[in-house]
Amino acid sequence: MSWTAKLVLLAAVQLAVGDAGSGERSQKPHILFIMVDEMDGRLLDDETPQFKPPMPHLRQLMKRGAYFPNAYSNSPLCVPARTSMMAGRYNSDIKVWDNFVGIANVNGDNRNLDQRCVDAFSRSECREFAAEQKINGTFIDVLADHGYEITLWGKVHAGAGLDRFSHKISNDPFTGTGPVRESAKAWSRLAGVVSKRQDPTLWMRRPIDVPMPAEGYYDYPTAEACAKLIKNGIFKKSTPQFLYCSFSVPHPPYQTNGTYWNAVGSLGKHAVPRLVPRDQLHPADAYAAKAKQFWQMDDCDAKDIEHFRRVYFSMCVESDRLVGNILSAFYNSGVKNAYVMFVSDHGEHNLENRQWQKSSMKEASARIPLIVAGPGMPKGKRINDLTSLNDVYPTLVDMAGAKSRVPQSKLAGESVLPLARGHGRKRNYVVSEYHDSYSRTGAFMIRHGHLKLILHAPLYHGGTPWPPQLFDVKEDPWELKDLASQKPGEVQRLENMLRKEFDVEAVDKYKKDYDRRMFLTYVYRRYSGPAGCHKTMDIAFPGFDEEDAKSIEQWIGKPCCKVAEGRKNKKAKYHSLQCPPKGIAKGK
Repeated sequence: MSWTAKLVLLAAVQLAVGDAGSGERSQKPHILFIMVDEMDGRLLDDETPQFKPPMPHLRQLMKRGAYFPNAYSNSPLCVPARTSMMAGRYNSDIKVWDNFVGIANVNGDNRNLDQRCVDAFSRSECREFAAEQKINGTFIDVLADHGYEITLWGKVHAGAGLDRFSHKISNDPFTGTGPVRESAKAWSRLAGVVSKRQDPTLWMRRPIDVPMPAEGYYDYPTAEACAKLIKNGIFKKSTPQFLYCSFSVPHPPYQTNGTYWNAVGSLGKHAVPRLVPRDQLHPADAYAAKAKQFWQMDDCDAKDIEHFRRVYFSMCVESDRLVGNILSAFYNSGVKNAYVMFVSDHGEHNLENRQWQKSSMKEASARIPLIVAGPGMPKGKRINDLTSLNDVYPTLVDMAGAKSRVPQSKLAGESVLPLARGHGRKRNYVVSEYHDSYSRTGAFMIRHGHLKLILHAPLYHGGTPWPPQLFDVKEDPWELKDLASQKPGEVQRLENMLRKEFDVEAVDKYKKDYDRRMFLTYVYRRYSGPAGCHKTMDIAFPGFDEEDAKSIEQWIGKPCCKVAEGRKNKKAKYHSLQCPPKGIAKGK
């Protein structure tokens, strides 16, 4: 029996156990929560000029419910976005910053630690993380408290011991502490080091012949298992159900097959994105392009650029079909007393702004899709009010008629159900924050009306920050014209609103102190030390040289040099070695 069949059979057996009242109607609404990773929210918004790949299943869901086109990620990176969404609070509030440390405690209890955290770090270290985070549970814990039976399939990537609800999930945000992973790059961002190997052609020609290209091991089993659960009557049980079905695709690796590739076809005028000239780039955008090794994208063949972009759009078609398997089963089940919510954690640049992946406040990275259907929701209604991934927690709590564990003063978002019923929001703006790789300093965003302000914290505490960026996303949807210098009054107005949500300098200083502590503990002392630092950093930044080493030394106040010649082949533990004495040749 194949692994897919085994996982689906497991779901069917667990459902068959059922409950005694399976023929009775649940008094609370059931909830089907579907999530994808890295989907640009503009792909479904017909009022933007973004390319529109064929995604008929999601468009059918839009016709059956309310569509919120102006939705934004709370933090455009996987673990920060998902943990903040789960906890209902800002990342700077819960102190979850990057992809290496998720929610450390279980159900809000600091005495009960996520086992994956303990395995990756230690029990004492995870206690310290939990004490810093002060997280009192997730929306899944809230729903469980209020009688919901929880079923999780697919990518969770948040921690919080959610494996205990698992049927089969990917839930490991406690990775990457070794030198060959991304953590060295993320935690050393303030030093401003970037790879010297700027050849984006290495990444352009992505495979288009992968039989089942979705990245996540659980993507196809998730679609099959969730559909099977629905067909077998999970939403006909008397106990209210929360069924979570989450996919990695269209998250990298960038790959597809002929079915999806052909469905997209030629990109035409969308083949090559419009770009701001390199000599006019804001320093934050220039740094991001260099850090992602796409600074030389202007010199790439247009056919290679289109190939790459078409692969991503093909992956979005794939995700639509996987989601469609679940939605078809749901529609055919005839269940009325159930909500459906569809979201992504963030978007994907797909070579806009000379970038790939996410990790910025630009529209391609920050915009997400948000669709809600179910009891009392209008059908086929476009609701233009600004919304955010921060709104997921209060919306799910609202659906369940539950009581939030997060006090109103700490809650980062608000339910979107009143919006669908014709009521306004308490906040008529949305905000986001980002504190990881590809941004040397903290980035904060606020959108109010058509204007979006991106505010950058000072590189060094007390120093002069990079200038803010201001865009009119209606008149300039590709964000090619920065209006900050022309509209200083609007910049100040939006900055004042943003600072009501974040103490920008304090948050940024805390994170940069955290970066240095994590780098010294888990990269410098544990794996490299003075004599191995150069080798370790060359893994994170190919082409790392003596000039880069000086930047690292200035940042951490400790030496960073090569392993001395003759020691490389002795399997020495680099972190225990010192730099070679002056006058002795270093390893070449």
